Amino acid sequence: MNIIWYDIRMDQNLLNGALKIKEELDDLPEVKELERLNKLLNENEDVMRLAYKKDICATKFEDAIRYFGEDSEEANKAQKALHLAKLELDKNELVVAYNNQYKIVRKIYDKINKEIFEPFN
Repeated sequence: MNIIWYDIRMDQNLLNGALKIKEELDDLPEVKELERLNKLLNENEDVMRLAYKKDICATKFEDAIRYFGEDSEEANKAQKALHLAKLELDKNELVVAYNNQYKIVRKIYDKINKEIFEPFN
């Protein structure tokens, strides 16, 4: 009976520790800024328009490959249009800010992952 109780208590301690780490991460200024930028992205009409345009181009590219083949002129034109639409989206000031902030937060998460979990690999 003691073994089962210990396992439950250990699981609860691990869960509590993980929740504490999540709370601490959520309070980091870098994470808060990423959340703020994400909210702005999702509310920005220009970004939504550019993302929609990119999605339409991606669909056209997939359709061109399916109907005409990967090396067809239609697929090449659709691929170029997709590339330009993606480039336009990626150059948007808000998207650039979000991507830069995402890289910062990703480095934090990678470091934490390395510190905590790498010894188990």
